[in-house]
Amino acid sequence: RRCLMPTPLSIIILTYNEADVLAPTMQAAALVGDEVLVVDSFSEDHTVSIAKEHGATRIETRAFKNWADQRNWAIEQSQHPWVLFIDADEVLDKQLISSLHQWKSETHTDIDNYWGLRRTHFFMNHAMRFSGLQSDVVVRLFHHTRRYSDCEVHEKINVPKPHPLPGHLQHYSYKNWEQWNKKQRTYACRSAKDHQAKTGTIGLFHTAVKPAFRFFKHFVLRLGFLDGRAGFWYSISMAQGVYWRYVELKKLRLS
Repeated sequence: RRCLMPTPLSIIILTYNEADVLAPTMQAAALVGDEVLVVDSFSEDHTVSIAKEHGATRIETRAFKNWADQRNWAIEQSQHPWVLFIDADEVLDKQLISSLHQWKSETHTDIDNYWGLRRTHFFMNHAMRFSGLQSDVVVRLFHHTRRYSDCEVHEKINVPKPHPLPGHLQHYSYKNWEQWNKKQRTYACRSAKDHQAKTGTIGLFHTAVKPAFRFFKHFVLRLGFLDGRAGFWYSISMAQGVYWRYVELKKLRLS
């Protein structure tokens, strides 16, 4: 009978002022990772001390350019051939922890393999079951030779969507409406740079039709109305994000 060799795993967490959400993320990651690498962008709160207290095996500090650049640099610092990315506001649930332990107990030699993780999003204290979030699967577990696409936002590993491991990442990205709006505006600024080359003259189609359709897509087509009040406001924020993107793109072209 062939004896399988276990696969060590580096978990990578990027941080910047995450003191209010980081502890449970670190605690869950420490249950799985052979290395828990935190790459911090000069946090001004207690993020680094919380990371140390709750299981970080190594902390690196580096200025932030964009998500893809930071992730790719972090991969190069990892100690093990296989890496798993977890955002600072994401927590591995018990089933996913068990799935990852099962994954680690096996031998993995094909560097072209990769695995997806399902996410459960919490918005306005509501676990979102619809609104376009019901089928969210992100590629997060892969060989350290892979790299993220070069873009400002929504960076990804360019592979087909995989079958996910059993379990969920619990994603707590919403703290309050003010924080959420600020986050959406920041994303819009970065997204404008990604859309610069592929967007023609900006008109009502971009600032009215596209935002309206984005609301319709999330609230009606993706059944956001079944998420109730949270689904309505999530759909509104997605429409705002599209509008702000083109406002920022206009500013970018005038600068």
